[in-house]
Parts: sequence; structure tokens; C-alpha cells
Amino acid sequence: MALNLNVFEEIPRQQGKTVSAAARYLYIYNFGSTNCKMAFFHKSAEGSRDNLQTLKDIRDLLPSYLQMKERPTANGKVDKGKNNTTMIVNPFNNNLIKTYASATNKAKAASLARGKTLTCMWYDEYAFLPFNDIIYMNAAPAFKTAATIAKENHSPYGILITTTPG
Repeated sequence: MALNLNVFEEIPRQQGKTVSAAARYLYIYNFGSTNCKMAFFHKSAEGSRDNLQTLKDIRDLLPSYLQMKERPTANGKVDKGKNNTTMIVNPFNNNLIKTYASATNKAKAASLARGKTLTCMWYDEYAFLPFNDIIYMNAAPAFKTAATIAKENHSPYGILITTTPG
């Protein structure tokens, strides 16, 4: 991932793949990019939200000056970006992470990520993601454009697929 390669990782449960992926995306979110749009896909909405929460939990273990959660503004107020269970926006660099659940039918799968200029995508539990081939194929054209722009700007990009054997 550090070389902007697309990565497929399939290993048994409880081996650290989710925490490792969340740590990498936290690095990109806090320090590695600007105006980057990332997406966390999972077989369930709850799983996507859990992955985002794992990222936040890791962030909260950092010293406060590295957490990048609040930015003082010129008028003396504090910009906290956006922070909820389905999305976060970094107030310093405008990086965004949004969560997505799996699609319930082929039509929804085709439109889930179509046209979204996402530079980083994480498909977790891919072997169990319904219509994963449709979602991936429809996300690929917009990802290619986003990745080309990110490459020109020397910013991270790539697709990570993690799963337990399925």
C-alpha cells in the first residue's frame, strides 16, 4: 500500500488485518494527503462503521497534537470537521472517509460507487460482499481517474481488499 499498489489480503480471523488497514488509512487521513476521498466498504453497514470506529480508536491513542481532530480558526473558534458514525472529515486537510454497506441487489451494486472519485478504497470481508464483482467493476473507471490525479499530486491512492477465507 505504501507504494500505491492495489492489495488483496486473505488471512484467517484475528490476525490483525483490520487494525493494520485502519492504521494505514489513519496515516493517509491525518498526514499523507490533502482533499483525499476514501471509502470503507463492507458486507454490512455495521461492519463499515466498526472499521471507521477502529480508525478513530487508533487515532485517539495518539498524542493530542497528532490526532488532528480540532483546528483553531482565526476568529477564535474551533473547527472540528465532521465526525459521525458513517463519515469523518479532517479539519486540517479536508480528507474524508465515508462508510458504505453492501448492496442488496444488482442495480444498487452497480450504482454504489459508480462515478465517485475515491483515491483510496477498502473492501473488507470481500469474499462475503454480495455483488462484489459488480461493485468493483463499476467503481474502477472513476477510481482510475482519481488515482491518476493523486499520482500527479504525489498523493496516496489504491484499493485494498481484505477478507477471511470464503
